[in-house]
Amino acid sequence: MRALSAIACAVLSCLFQLKASEISTHGLTVGVQSGDAGQSIEAMYSYGSLIYWPKSSMIKGLGAISIGMETGPLQAERFIIAPKVSYTMNWFISFGASMVYYTDFSGGSLRFRPEIGISMLGARVYHGWNFSVDKYNPMPINTSFVGLTYFVKF
Repeated sequence: MRALSAIACAVLSCLFQLKASEISTHGLTVGVQSGDAGQSIEAMYSYGSLIYWPKSSMIKGLGAISIGMETGPLQAERFIIAPKVSYTMNWFISFGASMVYYTDFSGGSLRFRPEIGISMLGARVYHGWNFSVDKYNPMPINTSFVGLTYFVKF
């Protein structure tokens, strides 16, 4: 078992020592979500750093701060829109966090959202949870959901 662990550590060490090119970038991140309250869509302007595999144009990773909007759940009786700010670090395993303000223009709710998932070649599949930061407002919001996003660079 120790030998297997040593081999795994050596392989990972070699992979992370490969020289990769890092380039500042910006673009549009678009996505869909499906959760306990229904489906939502999102669009964000993202600014960060792309990391490419050596001698290739394939995206290896992306770290970006994003500002944008979500709508939904689309099946809700009231139209809900949610401005958001988020940061994600995508390198096969993806970590992120967002602050989202859901509003139906008669009330609102500020939510903190941690996210974890997998990413590759600009696409990201993740699981997120919405936690109320302010006084709880019972809006039809996904408390737990699965999302899919894609980064389109400008």
